[in-house]
Amino acid sequence: MLLFALCGLAVTGGLVALVAWARGSEPGDEDGAARAANPLAGRVHVFWYGAPGTAAHRMVRLRRVQLPLALVGAPLAWLFTGIPLTALLVPLAVFGLPWLFDTTRPDTHRIERLEALSEWTQRIADVLLLGVGLNQAIVTSRRTAPAALEDEIGELAARLQARWRPEEALRAFADSLADATADKVLAALVLRAGDSGPGLARTLSDMADSVREEVRQRRAIEADRAKHRTTIRWLVGIIVLVVTVGSFNTEYTRPYGTFLGQVVLAVVAALFVAIIAWMRALASHPPVPRLLTPDRRSRSGRRSAAPATGPEPAEQLGEVR
Repeated sequence: MLLFALCGLAVTGGLVALVAWARGSEPGDEDGAARAANPLAGRVHVFWYGAPGTAAHRMVRLRRVQLPLALVGAPLAWLFTGIPLTALLVPLAVFGLPWLFDTTRPDTHRIERLEALSEWTQRIADVLLLGVGLNQAIVTSRRTAPAALEDEIGELAARLQARWRPEEALRAFADSLADATADKVLAALVLRAGDSGPGLARTLSDMADSVREEVRQRRAIEADRAKHRTTIRWLVGIIVLVVTVGSFNTEYTRPYGTFLGQVVLAVVAALFVAIIAWMRALASHPPVPRLLTPDRRSRSGRRSAAPATGPEPAEQLGEVR
């Protein structure tokens, strides 16, 4: 009885821990600072969430659902089919199919954020022409922020109201966007944070036009790639459907239970995954290296999250590469 009680407590504790982990917590500034200080953490973040910068809430929820499904589905598939290799193939399918079928979402999300950035930049330029300071213009823009950047702009305004140095607040904003095009706009704001004259307004207006043109070109490219991505989705969907239906036929799956069958299944699965990954790579483009990245070798490039405590001059900007 004691053993059963201990097993019941262990199972209950595991379920409570799983629910607590699934609920999780919202990523904060500490996570972003840790990724900026640790390149390996940044690479793991990109690998797990699919993109640099602040992870989208949808992607966070998806990962919290996929991980339990993979952990539960792997042993169940092994027990159902009697094929040990399915314990590896099921997690690959759980994580790989959404990654394949949702291949356009990261690019679409990036385009929407750039379009929102151009709109926000134009609004800042218009407000600066009225003689308003840059900090006040940014804080005021929070009320009319585009939906795609509403959270990030709200955090930027909150940092400025919390007496962060403008350079540090803008760099944190750039880290949350994690885009080379956005860095061009924010570099102008960082360099002219203490001098928001008419020259800055004209510069921001020109940059807003440049970002809008880039958005137009990216939309045209994505529209041309859409038909090829649709073909890949249909091909993979048909193959997965045939394999899933065939797994219910024991006569079909019995040869793969032997050692030779395991080797053949592993080779076929590896080739299939490699071809799909290669086709997806052809339909995507690597991100352009960012501009506003701190030089870890330079003390001035290290970012501090402490707010300004007095009328001290802004710190020297870190190196831009």
